[in-house]
Order: sequence, then C-alpha cells, then structure tokens
Amino acid sequence: MKLGSLELEGRAFLAPLAGYGDSPFRVLCRRYGAAMVYTEMVSSLGIKFGNAKTFGMLAFEPGEHPVDFQIFGARPAAMVEAAELLAKAGVDAIDINMGCPEPKIVKTGAGSALLRNLPLVDAITSAVVRGTLLPVTVKIRKGFLIDDNVTEEILAICEKNGVAALAIHGSTAVQGRSGSKDWDVIAAAKAKASIPIIANGGVKKAEDAKRFLDYTKADYVMVGRAALGNPWVFEQINDVLGGSVPREPSADERFDVMQEHVDREVALKGDVAGVKEMRKHLAFYFRGLPEATTYRNRINQIKDPHTLKELLDEYRGLCIGTSEEVGHDAR
Repeated sequence: MKLGSLELEGRAFLAPLAGYGDSPFRVLCRRYGAAMVYTEMVSSLGIKFGNAKTFGMLAFEPGEHPVDFQIFGARPAAMVEAAELLAKAGVDAIDINMGCPEPKIVKTGAGSALLRNLPLVDAITSAVVRGTLLPVTVKIRKGFLIDDNVTEEILAICEKNGVAALAIHGSTAVQGRSGSKDWDVIAAAKAKASIPIIANGGVKKAEDAKRFLDYTKADYVMVGRAALGNPWVFEQINDVLGGSVPREPSADERFDVMQEHVDREVALKGDVAGVKEMRKHLAFYFRGLPEATTYRNRINQIKDPHTLKELLDEYRGLCIGTSEEVGHDAR
C-alpha cells in the first residue's frame, strides 16, 4: 500500500510510545512485520536549539525504515526547522503530534491543545508540508473535552494542506487512556476522507486489529501498548489479515528477543542506563509467563548486563521446563 511517496508492506504501524518507543524496540517491531514505526514524540524546539536530551532521542537504525518521526510544538517556524533537520538525517516521514494530553505539553499550546486551536492546526500543517519533501502525517484524538469531536474539521484542513495521512485515536484528551474508544468517529472520517486514515485506540491483540479495520474501513491500524513486550503482535496481525492462524512464539524465541533487546539498549545507552531501561520492558515481556511476579521483582534489583543475562537464562530454563502454556495478554 502507498502512503504519500512511501510503499508500505502491511497495514499495522507501531504507534508513538513515549518512554518505550526507542530505536531498539522499533527495530524489533519492524522485524516482526510492522509496516512502519513511529518514534516517541520529540520537541521541535529541542531539535531547533540542539537540546542534548532531545538529540539523544533522535537515534535510529537502518533496520527501522520506514520510520515516521513524530514532533510536537506550537510554533510553525520551529516545526518546519525540525522537519528539515530530520529530513537531512534520513527519516522517511514526519508526524505532527496533535493528541498528547500530558499537561506539560498542553500548557505550551502543543499536543492535544491544538485540537482547540484549528487556525494553528492549519498554520502548522501548511508550513510543515510546504517545508519538506517528505510525507507529513498527523496524529489526533477526536477532541479535547469529553463531548468534543473535531475530526471532520481537522481532516478537511489536512486534505487542503497536502497531509499524507491522518491517524485518529477514538478518545478525547481528557479521557487519556481510560474510557471507551469511539470507532464510529473513525469510520465517519474514513467515509469522507480523500487521504489514508489510520485507526488508533483499543487494539489489544491481533484479532482486534482486524475487527477495527473491518469496522472503520480505515487504511491502516496503529498499535501501541499491545506491542510492549510483544513485538510479534505485528506478525500475528499480518497473519490474521491474511486469513492465517496467528503464531505464538516459543519460550526460546521470547527469551532470544529479550536478550537481543537488552543488548541493543546497552549498546545504545550504556550498561547502567541500558539495564534500567530494560526493567520496564521486561515487565511487559514477562506477562503470561510462570512466576512472572517473582522475576519482575528480581530484575528491579539488577544494575549490570551480565547479572541480567544470568537471570534471563535462569528464567528461560524455568519457562522451557514448565508445561504451562505461554501466552501474552496486552491488558
């Protein structure tokens, strides 16, 4: 399928995951069949002014392509400058965040605050599309307050300004991750859209993605927290969409992926920071495994890669030796 100038294989994208969606994780999701991966959102002003922490989030590897780099901000000129710098770095697309509900983002006028400022939505999308040759995508929630719905207005702005695709999360900013996900609003937008629509919100397993796409008729589906500790969910989605029974990875495969993820985090961030980063990822990888609580508690005491490898090898032996069926639950 085609998104702007990009030829994509598959219909499932990795969503931007603040605090989780770094380069090592994105590489694994691409390997298991994500058609495109989104980065964590990055401040356009941080890119513009060379903030050290921001630049630390810009790392990506060849194995991630196609990668859609998500930026946030409320100043059109700074958003354009950030997009230009990212284009020079070799990313495949630029995504504009208009859905983050975090107060520290909202108070700057960025993220989901833009859902209440349609003239600024117009100004930002127009400027960024004109300022880069890359496809520009936009990610929104359906509105800011509980009863808001600005999807049709923003869709019209995106179409007018040449945005390549619009991702819609079926909840409002004040709902955050709680509350029901409104698939009807996504279906209504798709029925009117002349650009690809990406359905977002409510996918916990492969079968959910198929139901989501069938119900909304969206072009693509975006998967967020269901991928944590579970990068093979993209392979499973591709299987289900292709009419096949999704495969469950063996315990050996799971632990091979865990160890590779550790190695990649350590290589990128160093021993201490890499192990610390992996603690939260491993808590997700351990879901559905026997004695998961015990081993989650143990990993939180580990500070070096060698000790972590020893623990994973020990846990691998326990899981391979058990007759308990290994599954994964995204809840």
